[in-house]
Amino acid sequence: MPRQLQVYQSPDIVVTFDPNICMHFGECLRGAPEVFDVSRPDWIRPGAAPAETVAEVVARCPSGALHAVLPGHSPARPLPSVGVTIQVTRNGPVVVKGSVQLELPTGISEKRNSSFSLCRCGQTRSTPFCDGSHVRVGFKSPA
Repeated sequence: MPRQLQVYQSPDIVVTFDPNICMHFGECLRGAPEVFDVSRPDWIRPGAAPAETVAEVVARCPSGALHAVLPGHSPARPLPSVGVTIQVTRNGPVVVKGSVQLELPTGISEKRNSSFSLCRCGQTRSTPFCDGSHVRVGFKSPA
């Protein structure tokens, strides 16, 4: 069963988190530990740092699970200047950054304008997106 989108806001920024596609890479935790702390029930506190800092850390989320909206700004994340970038991570997912048309196994096609991660281990519960299952199952990339 899909988990609900989480919304956290301060007067200066709104941050959303989609737990269904988070791959638990931890970029947010390392980038702004005062904002992102999984030991708290309200694990995202967007007012704990300047909104621009929060937005910059959110934009580095490799799975696309985090998004930030600043008042008066477009909610779209910046796209790589080279078009589409595809990175195969060691012992992890394929990270796609850029504007792409994604065709799902269900026959549904959707436009993606930010980064997202695709599963390589075959154990995700959010096909085709990585949910961090590669860590649980000990997936290792071929040499």
